[in-house]
Amino acid sequence: MDTFINELKKTEKRMIIEVMAFMSYNPSIGRVLEKGGVKKFQKMSLQKVYKLENIKSIDGFDKFHSNWISEFIDKIKTNKNEKCSYGQAQKPINVFLKLYVDWSGLPDQKTSRRILKFLHVPLDSILMKVISKKYERYYKSEIKHLLLKSQKFSLSKINCEIYMGWQKLFRNKYPKKPLLFDVAWAINR
Repeated sequence: MDTFINELKKTEKRMIIEVMAFMSYNPSIGRVLEKGGVKKFQKMSLQKVYKLENIKSIDGFDKFHSNWISEFIDKIKTNKNEKCSYGQAQKPINVFLKLYVDWSGLPDQKTSRRILKFLHVPLDSILMKVISKKYERYYKSEIKHLLLKSQKFSLSKINCEIYMGWQKLFRNKYPKKPLLFDVAWAINR
């Protein structure tokens, strides 16, 4: 077989991950993060995808996700050379996992089907505004009291507690596939 084709076959899996990481990072949050951050995110994504097949429970996924958020916050800064918030870090991670696991069925069909119900919904101001109106009672009782007026739907102000409040809503309302709520972003963007 052609040497070039063999080369391409050897790097295809890695390139799928790197391109999906690039596609997740740049449009979702790249403009507010440091120059060169996408390369760091691609490297993280390459390391993380191989851990997905070991995730067997929602708690296991949440621990995996929390560790990735922490690593992102430690390694990638904002374009103002400041530490990223939890809300900023979650966005490219969740978009990447949506593309990789849900849309592409990777790393394999068995793993994808098993962890799909564990995936988090990528938060942004559009989605939070829509969901806060659709589920106003939940929003007012479980999330709104955690926010300062100035931080209502700002990713830069979202901490872990606020973030998990949103994810709890998505998981409670549609436990089979919480990621379905991301469609509300597509409709309202």
